[in-house]
Amino acid sequence: MDGIKNIEISNFRGIDHLKVEDFARVNILVGQNNCGKSTVLEALLFITGMHNPYLPQNINALRSRYIFSAVDSLKYIFYNMDLFQTPHILATQFDDDIRNLSLSVGHKQTGGMDKSSTILSSETKFFPNMVVLDFAIGGSKYQSYIVMDAAGKVSEEHLPEGYFEKISTILLSPDISAINLVNDLGEITKLQQKSEVITLLKKFDDRINALELINGNVFLGLDGMTELIPLAMAGDGMKRYLNIIAAAANRKTNIILIDEIDNGLHYSAYKKLWEALFALAVSTNKQIFVTTHSKETLQKLNEMLEEHTDYRSEMALYTLEQTKLKGHQAYRLPYEGLAEACKNNVEIRSIAL
Repeated sequence: MDGIKNIEISNFRGIDHLKVEDFARVNILVGQNNCGKSTVLEALLFITGMHNPYLPQNINALRSRYIFSAVDSLKYIFYNMDLFQTPHILATQFDDDIRNLSLSVGHKQTGGMDKSSTILSSETKFFPNMVVLDFAIGGSKYQSYIVMDAAGKVSEEHLPEGYFEKISTILLSPDISAINLVNDLGEITKLQQKSEVITLLKKFDDRINALELINGNVFLGLDGMTELIPLAMAGDGMKRYLNIIAAAANRKTNIILIDEIDNGLHYSAYKKLWEALFALAVSTNKQIFVTTHSKETLQKLNEMLEEHTDYRSEMALYTLEQTKLKGHQAYRLPYEGLAEACKNNVEIRSIAL
C-alpha cells in the first residue's frame, strides 16, 4: 500500500505541534471542534502534493468556498497567522521513505530568483508576492514556487524538474459537492468497475439498476422508471454516498481524505457506507482517512466490524485533543478499544485532561 505511516505537523493552521503515528489502512479521526481533525487531513494532502505550489491557495478555497489570489491570504495556513512561523510537515511512508515539506512566503525581485533574499524576514521591505515550497523525499531535495502580480494573478511558476509524485490523494470536503465525481466515474467505467459500484449503490437504495455518465452529467436508473434521472434529483444523501464510493473505487487514487463523513447522510446509511469503504480500501489497496463528530457513526462502524472480523486489523481510531499541559495530542485506539468503548458507552470523541 502506497500510504503514510506517521506524520508530524508544526506551525500549520491551529496546530503548533502534533505527531500522529502508526496509521492503518482506514483511519478515523475524532475530537472536539477546533481540535485539528480537518487540519490533519489538509496536512496529509499537503505532504502528498508537496510539489504543487498552487495547493496552499486551493486548500484555503476548500474551507472558504472563495478562491484566494493574494499571498496575504496564506496567513491562515500559518500558526497564529504569523508568516514568520514556517509551516513544516514531516511524514514517513510505509516503504520508510521520509517526506519533508516547508512552506514560506517572500518577495520575488526582477532579474531572477535569489533564494537568500526571497524568504520573508524582519528586514523585508516589500509585500510578499511569492509562495515557496521546499521539500525532500528519499534524500533528494526540490523546490517549487509561484509569483503573483499586483492583481494577485500568477505571473511566474517554477515546478521541480525530474520529480514524479507516485501518491495520488483526494480530499472530499464536508459539503455535498461532487467536484471529482465525473473524473472518478470516468476511470471506473474505463476499468469496467461500474457493476461493482452499482452493487454498492443498491445497498443504499435497492431500486438502483443503472449508473451512467452522459455529457458530463451523472444519471441513475431506478426500478419502475422508464428513463434515467439526474443524480441531483436523487437527494443529497445519495449524492454524498456515491461521491465517497466512487472516490474509493477509483484505482488511480492512493489516499482518500473524507472530512465529516456523516454529513448529509441518514444514520441508517452509516453501516452500509463503512462496509463499502473497507471493502474498496482492501480491493483497491487504498488508504482512507475520515473525520467525524457522530457517535452513531462510530457505533455503526463497530457493528460492521463485529460482522466483518477480517477488517478489524485494518482500522485505527485517533482521538485528537488540545491539552493544557502537552498541547495537541493524538490518542490511538485499535478495534478492541472501539469495541470496548461502544459496549460500555464510554465517550471516545474527547478525552478530559
